[in-house]
Amino acid sequence: MNAIDKHYLSLQFKLKIYSKNGTEFQSFFENIMDKAFDDFRKIPSGGGDGGNDGWIRKLGQYFQVYAPNVPATKDSEAAKKLKEDFEKLKRNWNQVQEIKEYYFVYNDKYAGANKPEEALAELREKNPNIQFELFLSKNLENIFFQLDEAKILCLGFSIDQRVAISNGFEFLKKVEIELDREHAKYAQKRLEDVENIISTLNDNELILEYKILECRCLQKLEKIEEAINNYYKISRMYPNDSRALLYLSEIHLAQYEPEKNEQLLEKARKIDTHFWLLKLEELIRKNNLDEEIDVSNIDKEVFPVSPREKSSFYSVFSSFFEKTGNHAQAENYIEKAIRCNPDKFINYIFKLSLTINKIFSNHETSQRSEDSQKLLQDICELEAKFGEYGDIGARNKALLNATRLNIYRLIQNTPEYERVAQETFELSLTCHLDRQIQDVLVSFLHIVSLPEKDLNRLFEFLSSFGCKLSKELSTVIVFQCNIQNKLFTVGKKFFQDKGNQGFYQFIADIENGNDDEVLNFLQNNIQLSFIMAQ
Repeated sequence: MNAIDKHYLSLQFKLKIYSKNGTEFQSFFENIMDKAFDDFRKIPSGGGDGGNDGWIRKLGQYFQVYAPNVPATKDSEAAKKLKEDFEKLKRNWNQVQEIKEYYFVYNDKYAGANKPEEALAELREKNPNIQFELFLSKNLENIFFQLDEAKILCLGFSIDQRVAISNGFEFLKKVEIELDREHAKYAQKRLEDVENIISTLNDNELILEYKILECRCLQKLEKIEEAINNYYKISRMYPNDSRALLYLSEIHLAQYEPEKNEQLLEKARKIDTHFWLLKLEELIRKNNLDEEIDVSNIDKEVFPVSPREKSSFYSVFSSFFEKTGNHAQAENYIEKAIRCNPDKFINYIFKLSLTINKIFSNHETSQRSEDSQKLLQDICELEAKFGEYGDIGARNKALLNATRLNIYRLIQNTPEYERVAQETFELSLTCHLDRQIQDVLVSFLHIVSLPEKDLNRLFEFLSSFGCKLSKELSTVIVFQCNIQNKLFTVGKKFFQDKGNQGFYQFIADIENGNDDEVLNFLQNNIQLSFIMAQ
């Protein structure tokens, strides 16, 4: 088998490893073992295997299979199952054929397994006459590639390059689903696993798709500068594809750079004025800049056909409806967004914000309390649902916490509010500073008082990014400095160093007694007026 064929097959094999769970993976394992070893025997399923999922009787080799959906979150359960299944095997099969080797076949999806290794070490100590080994995805792959070409083809694999490229696109679509679920680390690992294979296939469209997803992973992992640099490289390498420009435009918009955002949108228009992502980014711009849009006659016929893409349009229009006060349509559209793409985590975040607004608008105290408790439960369930697939990252945990803080404030649970506020502060400081993180910080910094150490950490964090500060965040910084009597020292210097001339001059005017200038600045900032009045 030549190197090219092996790359084609490796991509197909990895695709199957990542997509097969439970009994489907067990069948996949059994079929490969059956081709590789004449003496391997399957054990009929039906709950009566007694801990044995396959064996080579004359060698005393036993195999037990475990294939959870997301092995990265099931390490401890795998270790527990490993020990329980061995004890079951020992009770039921040792008298049939002495156990000499025990293999725990674990579809780790190339993530490795720590806890199961520890469990095997315990079993080795208690059973010195038995050989215990983990049998991971890479072990099955090694056996697979020892098969001759006829057996590999008999298992349903193909060495046709066209099939390989098709499999490549299918693999990348699954990575995109992981990004929708906000499992950036897992998505990046999956990309790394096939980098060489994608390169070997030498298909420009496939390589471009890979590079775009690689950048999106970097974004989700808070490596924004690296993502920006790579997007610009992609836009130069592939001048007829506007996606890199459009993803860049959204990054600059989130960093309060609407001019750069518009420049990039204009470049994208020159490539393809009808591209769905361009239309979406134009809507996102209008939404972020609070521009009005006519939502009375939305033409859903122009929405993309793809449910995943259509979901994004429903979501952004939901936000427009909410801003116009049409809560019913906002809820209707976000539900449609979720139905179109139930894997997209951010849709659920927006649904939570709609629920919060609805609760706050209800003046019946008992109903507000009941709805608040239910929403706290909903947040926990959402966190558990997406956490089942892997780590959702600090940013998304902070977004969930921001919703929790609104509820704790409403029901006046001060201890929980303070605990979650501190947790959210720590999470936020591990993220890249943009509009979203600034909003999260504002959500609690206008209420809690930071200790001096944390205030200094906040200043250090904000100073480490070039992102402009929102009026709301600048206002709460004045609040924090005012509490600690540091407005005319630390606060003034911070705004000067940050290049925030408006707030720097405001503080200087207070210090110099320029009352008219101070009042003029306060006219358009009610919250700041309240702070200064205090």
